[in-house]
Amino acid sequence: MITTVRVFALQSLLALALLLLGAPAKADDFSSYTTSTSFSLPGATGAFDSLPDGRVIAAIGNDIYRETAPGSRSFTDLGPLPNADLSGFGAAFLRVSPDGTMIAIGNNGGSSFGNYQVGVFALANLTGQWFAASHYDGAWIDNRYIALTAGSLSDPVSVVTALDRLSLTPTNPVNRTIIGNINGASGGVALDSAGNLYTGNGFTYGGPSQTGYIYAFPSSLYTPALAGGPPANFETQGIPIVDLLSAGTLAFDAQGNLLVGGGEFGSSGDNNYFALVHAPAITAALAGGGLINTSAGAGNVRKFDPDPSDGTFYALNANRARKEIYATSFGESTVFTLKASSSVAAPIPWWSVGLAAAALGLLGLASMRRRFAAEGVVAGQRACA
Repeated sequence: MITTVRVFALQSLLALALLLLGAPAKADDFSSYTTSTSFSLPGATGAFDSLPDGRVIAAIGNDIYRETAPGSRSFTDLGPLPNADLSGFGAAFLRVSPDGTMIAIGNNGGSSFGNYQVGVFALANLTGQWFAASHYDGAWIDNRYIALTAGSLSDPVSVVTALDRLSLTPTNPVNRTIIGNINGASGGVALDSAGNLYTGNGFTYGGPSQTGYIYAFPSSLYTPALAGGPPANFETQGIPIVDLLSAGTLAFDAQGNLLVGGGEFGSSGDNNYFALVHAPAITAALAGGGLINTSAGAGNVRKFDPDPSDGTFYALNANRARKEIYATSFGESTVFTLKASSSVAAPIPWWSVGLAAAALGLLGLASMRRRFAAEGVVAGQRACA
């Protein structure tokens, strides 16, 4: 009975190990992104994002366009935004809410470049409201608050604010500073799946952070400011993550890899590509590992330049549903597309190989012991005959 139980346990161990060896490993999107194709938005100077089902949604002029089906690259005009005053350069940003029912759009200062507003509209019928709020980039914190990076040319310190879309006075909304003392120009803003907020120094004025420094802020650091508490201090409380470009655009793909766009001015500046930062390297930085090593040999960062003929500062988007990255040049309607291949398998865990070998060895030993025992019994029976 005991031998039977042991053999059964060993057989179960072997089955588990072989299952781990034979099961398809999850693809690592970081390694598998390749330049796929390109498509065109319905017009130039368009800010855009992706819906949860993978359809692209774009703001072209005052109108909102939505892809007819995921990947169709054809668009339907949903109509104009009410009372819109958008800049001639187009919207500063368009972001879909986490529940997929709303969009937030920055008007880029309007036609006068001094009337900064952020609109929040329901996708079902484009009803909503414009709120007075300075902005460079924006990202939803949750379905109520929108994080906005903001600053001015006359003030060397930039901030991140949180616009409350439920504010009762749109001309003077609740828009508290949640991260202060960015000693430089505004950069992009994004949140990961754990609620950590990332933003960067877009152009340093005095440091200690430099152009392209991206810091992370756990929710415990910035959410107290939503209730009127003090904002987190970018320069002293931010967790250093990486130094790339001008941190002009930030976004996360479905596996937590970070996209970084923008660029530094000047021929010797950090520009003419966009970057993808590996999720495990971000995890290590969040744990206090310091700025990620961006050298080619370290394997933490991949750099792409889908339009090498142009000295481009790329703006980026991640379509998590379709495992696609979108890169655009300022004022252009062409969207360069990178696609992640699901056929790229992750390495087989070393411990599953060892587990399989150990299980095979133990099963072989158990089989030999049963054979020797059986032969001993037969020999004994022959001796007594």
